[in-house]
Amino acid sequence: MKSVLFFATLLAPCIAVAQPVVTAAETTALDPVIVTASRTAEAQSQSLAATIVIDRAQIEAAQANDVADLLRFNAGLDIGRTGGPGQTTSLFVRGGNSNHTLVLIDGVRVNPATAGGAALQNLTPEMIERIEVVKGPRSTLYGSDALSAVINIITRRPDAAVIEASARGGSYGTADASARIADKAGRYGFSLQTEQQRSDGFAACIGGDGDSGYRNNSVNLSGNAEFGATRLEARVWNAQGKTEYFDSCSPNFGLNPTAQDFRNQTLALAASTALTKNWASTLTLSRGEDRIRQYAVNAFNTPPAPDFVRTLRPALDWQNTLTLAPGALLVFGANAADERVDALSFGSGIHQNTEIYNGFVQGKLDRGRHHALLAGSVLDHEAFGSRYTWNAEYGYDLYLRPLYKTTFIASAGTGFRVPDASDRFGFGGNPNLRPERARNYEVGLRQRYGAAQTWDLRAFRSDLSNLISVQFDPANDPNVDFGFRAVNVNRARNEGIELSYRYEDADWSAQLSGIMQNPKDRNADTQLLRRARRSASAQLTRRLGRYFIEIDTLATSDRPDLDAASGAPTKDSGYVLLNLGAGVKLGRGWSLSARAENLLDRDYQTAAGYRQPGLSGYATLRYAGHL
Repeated sequence: MKSVLFFATLLAPCIAVAQPVVTAAETTALDPVIVTASRTAEAQSQSLAATIVIDRAQIEAAQANDVADLLRFNAGLDIGRTGGPGQTTSLFVRGGNSNHTLVLIDGVRVNPATAGGAALQNLTPEMIERIEVVKGPRSTLYGSDALSAVINIITRRPDAAVIEASARGGSYGTADASARIADKAGRYGFSLQTEQQRSDGFAACIGGDGDSGYRNNSVNLSGNAEFGATRLEARVWNAQGKTEYFDSCSPNFGLNPTAQDFRNQTLALAASTALTKNWASTLTLSRGEDRIRQYAVNAFNTPPAPDFVRTLRPALDWQNTLTLAPGALLVFGANAADERVDALSFGSGIHQNTEIYNGFVQGKLDRGRHHALLAGSVLDHEAFGSRYTWNAEYGYDLYLRPLYKTTFIASAGTGFRVPDASDRFGFGGNPNLRPERARNYEVGLRQRYGAAQTWDLRAFRSDLSNLISVQFDPANDPNVDFGFRAVNVNRARNEGIELSYRYEDADWSAQLSGIMQNPKDRNADTQLLRRARRSASAQLTRRLGRYFIEIDTLATSDRPDLDAASGAPTKDSGYVLLNLGAGVKLGRGWSLSARAENLLDRDYQTAAGYRQPGLSGYATLRYAGHL
């Protein structure tokens, strides 16, 4: 009965917004083009995968601190944050671990090869054109880490003679300033943007004293040139700064404040050409870096700690798209990477170079009412040998009319994650670990109703095996990592149903989503940590000429966790967040917007023992004009 009421509540706004007649005000903005799901450009409504797209208009209206704040208002994307701006942030998609989501920037991998997932807290929204989220395993196309989802962050690109600037300020001493210049002239184009982000923050730990400040200086540069059928492109994204935090939120260690420098960077050179009229090929040379250096006093009150971690990943990717016939595509390619890790933690050093090679092939067919995708890959890892993955998807249009379509979708796929350097050689490290594996099954219905509305209903089941856990091992030497050791012991399963709805016309935008899931540790028969069984979100925007108003809300059930002080099992209580934003176009390219966050002033936690922002407010002054 609770499930019925949950979705009835979720659908009520959909019924109110739905219109049985397509009006002149309706637009096709509902159907953006995405590339991440299949490595080819396709309309979102044509992709068989469950996807989320966050566009530039949504990004500007959100006035978010980072990418995690943009993602959290989508049910099933659970955020765990250890404090305020710049603090370590984890993302759990469909019940998977935080390191089971692969994050890309313009197609370049940014997940570290040490511990945890990508540094979402350091990715500033001002640099982003759109975000594409693809749920389910995609190791076939992207390799390790893509067990639960792939998130591709697409940065701003060259525009025709554009100059933009923005200034943002608000609670917790927040002050941001951004400037961008871009141009396209004939065969050439460029875009240069820089942003300075500052926040005094607040004490990250409950019971801690002193603010945990954050500084981030970001640059995004891209340029391209076209010579007939050949296109050359260069891209640079760099974020670096300082984060203040607490070594531990346990009073046993004194709640000592500390700090770290960080740097996250991607560089890429790409060349695309049409080898024949039906064969396109792209070669991309990239380099990714993830670096953290701790330089302040640590939790044990010893002299400044030299601890650091650094991942350097030069890579080469070659992709080919062959049009075999109308509606029939063959995508194939290969990539290679030299993953280099240097780290020092508690006196233990890691120095590891790993060569990784991957080859993939994918076939797509759209013929009449039938849509199919079949993909397979083989990856050769220097430390773990060969790994095989596959994806199979099928869609059938049950009802098909202009602007009206109902599609049944069924899919299955596999994914894997190789143990990172910390798993193998860090605290409790075990070089004999096996890769984590995932298998996903999914069925769904997608309905497009006119030019303005669509909804998507999915039922899924994900099985995870060989999950890595650091546990006390009596047989291990107690003088080595206190007897703890990383082992492949855990199994997990998540079964659930999720629903999303979107409406878009000239005056209204509405996005609603909800999920009911059961992310379970099958060994302990318990709910997985920091993952909610039920959540729902709604975003509603009303445009009135040069004005807009936006309401965002998120409701989530409680989540199991571990107490930050004792390590004992505890719960993060469920909560409701309500945000309200508004804006006005002032003329001559100027606009002003303001936003109130956590309007109900809820006291909540997404990671036990760590504070989250209370009632807070922000304002942004923006200029966009032509050179």
